[in-house]
Amino acid sequence: MMVGFVFMALGMYIYMKAGQCCGPRDALLVGIGKRLPQVPIGYVQIGMWAIVLLLGWFLGGPVGIGTLISTVGAGAVMQVVYDLIHFEPRHVKHRGVAEVAKVLMKAS
Repeated sequence: MMVGFVFMALGMYIYMKAGQCCGPRDALLVGIGKRLPQVPIGYVQIGMWAIVLLLGWFLGGPVGIGTLISTVGAGAVMQVVYDLIHFEPRHVKHRGVAEVAKVLMKAS
C-alpha cells in the first residue's frame, strides 16, 4: 500500500509540475496549502482526507484499517517524496482550463 502511495505522489508530481491544471482534489489541496503556507503540504492533504473520512463516516460509510492507513499514509508518503525531489506544489504556476485551451488551439 505504501509503495502505491509513492507512485501516487510521483504521478501527482508529474502533472502538477507541468502546470497544466490539477484535478479538483489537487486544486483544493494547492488552494488550502497556499492559505496555510507554514503547514507542510503533506499535512494539508492528511487534514483534507481526514475531513472527508469523517463526513463519509457520519453519512454511514464504512471505516476500516485500510481507510485509516490511506488517510494518514498517503499524505505522509507524499510529503516524504516531495521533500526528496524538492517539489512544492504551491510554487507552481498552475494554468486554468481556459489558458490551456488557448495554448492548444494556437498549436493546432
